[in-house]
Amino acid sequence: MIIVDILLRPSVVALVLWPTWASGDEYPSIGSFRLRVLGQTCMQKCYIHRCRCRCAANKNIIELTMSSKKEEDVPSCWVCLEEGPDEGGVPLVRDCSCRGTSGFAHLSCLVKYAEGTGKQLYEREGPSACMEPFIVCPNCKQFYDNDVSKALAKACVEFVEEGLKDKENFCFLHHVLYADALTNQLVLLDGENESEKAKGGELIAKFISVLGDMKSQLELEYHEGMLRQRLLDKLTFVEADGNASIGCFYRKVNSEEGRLKAKEHFEKARDFLKNIHTTEAELTLARMNENISELESELSGKEFHISESLDVNVCQKFYDKCLEMHGQNSYMAIHSGVLLAKALRDERRTIEAERLLCKLIDISRLTLGHDHLSTKEAESFLAIVRERRVIYRFETVSGWFQALRYENEGEFCVVQGPMVVPRNIDEEEQFPLDSAGIIPFVGTPVVCHGLQKATHLNDMIGDVRDIDVKEKEDGSEGFDVNIDRCVVHFEDKSLKPVNVKATNLRVLFDLPNADDA
Repeated sequence: MIIVDILLRPSVVALVLWPTWASGDEYPSIGSFRLRVLGQTCMQKCYIHRCRCRCAANKNIIELTMSSKKEEDVPSCWVCLEEGPDEGGVPLVRDCSCRGTSGFAHLSCLVKYAEGTGKQLYEREGPSACMEPFIVCPNCKQFYDNDVSKALAKACVEFVEEGLKDKENFCFLHHVLYADALTNQLVLLDGENESEKAKGGELIAKFISVLGDMKSQLELEYHEGMLRQRLLDKLTFVEADGNASIGCFYRKVNSEEGRLKAKEHFEKARDFLKNIHTTEAELTLARMNENISELESELSGKEFHISESLDVNVCQKFYDKCLEMHGQNSYMAIHSGVLLAKALRDERRTIEAERLLCKLIDISRLTLGHDHLSTKEAESFLAIVRERRVIYRFETVSGWFQALRYENEGEFCVVQGPMVVPRNIDEEEQFPLDSAGIIPFVGTPVVCHGLQKATHLNDMIGDVRDIDVKEKEDGSEGFDVNIDRCVVHFEDKSLKPVNVKATNLRVLFDLPNADDA
C-alpha cells in the first residue's frame, strides 16, 4: 500500500475529487489503481495545488492500492456492490447477455432495483413504462432469461398489486398494466409442474377479472368520442394478447385437455387479431393459424402440414420496425429476423434466408452469447436451411435425398437417404450417385455451368424455385424420371429467371461471400 500526498491540477480535482468522495467510505477504480480520499478538502475551497493549509484534515491524501487481477475477476452485485451470497444465502445470478464479471446481482437486489426504477418511471412516464425494469437488464439492454425472468415476472405482478393498485383513480391504463404483468408471468410458467400449473390457473382467473373491470370502466366512464375508440382498440389488443398467452400456457400442460384449451384460446386470439390492422397483428395472426393447425393435427393424430406460410412482406416490415426501434443487437430484432428467414425459406428464397441467418448468428453470439436461446434458435434453423435436397431420377434408385458433397471433380454426388416423411435419419444411408442423374429440388441453391448459348449465366448462383415434378402414373411412390428443367431465380436481381437443364446445374453447398457473388 502506498500513501501519497498528491497535489493535483484544479481541472482534475474539481471534477474528480470534489466533493463526491470526501467522506472516504467508497472509492473509485482508475485503471489498475484504487483511490480513496482520506482527508477532507480545504474548507476554503481553494485550488488544491495552491492550498497552504498545513492541517492534515485539509489535505487531500489519496491511498493508491494495486488491484490484483484476481480481485478484478471476482464478480459482485452491480446493485449493492457486495460479493458472494446475499443475507439469505442466495448466490449471485446472471441471466442476461452481460459478459465477463459484469451483470451479476443478487435476485433480491434486482427486485428492489426494478421496484424503485419502476416507481420512478410510473411517476415520470405513466403505467406503460414501469414494467421495463422487470424485463430488461439495464446494463446489456437485453431481456432477462430463465429463472431470473420468472422471478422478476412474479415480482412485477406483486409490484402492481401491492403498489400501483392502491392508488386512487385506478384508470384504464392501470388495468392494461396489470393485464400485461399477469400474462408476462403466465407465459413463463411450466405447465407440467403441478404448482406452476395451479399458479397459471390463478393468473388466468385474475386476467379474466381485469378484463371485466376494463369493460365496465369503458361503459361507465367513456361513452363516446375518439378516446373511447382508442381504448376499445386497446382492449381488443389486450384480449388478443391475453388469449394467445393463455393458449401458450395450456399448450405446455401437455395433455389432451391442455391442447383443447390451447386451441380454444388460440382461436379466440385469432378472432381478435382480425380486427387489429398492424404489422405485428398480421404476423401474430399467421402464428395463431399455424398453432391451431398443429394442435388439430395432434388431436386428430394426422400428419401436420403448415396451412399457410408466413408472409415475407409482413415479416420484412416487422423486422425493419424492430431494427428502427431497438437496433440490430436487440433480442427483438434477432428474433424477428429469424421469422423473416423462415418466411424467405417458405418462398424458396434459400440464399437470402441463409445469408440473413449467418448475419443474425454473428450478432447474437457477440451480443447475447453463444448459449442464448436466440442464438441457438438461429443456429438450429440455419442447419435446416443448409440442407441441400435433390431428386435422383434413374429407375434403379429414385426419391428424395440430401446432397452432401461432390467427389471426383463433380462426377459423383454423395447423398444421404432416401428421405421419407417423417424423416428418420438413423435409417438413412450415405452413398455416391452419378451427378448426371441429380436434380436439385425446389429451394436448393445452385450454380450454372456448361451453358453454351447463355454463357453469361455460367457461374451465376440462384435458387431453384420450381421443377416439373410428376408422380408415377401407376400410383407407386416416387417421381417420374423424365424431369428435365428447373426454374432458377438468380441472386443477381438484374438477371431474369430462366429454365435451366438439370445437367447444367450443380448444387451449391457453400455460399460465396456476398461481395464476391
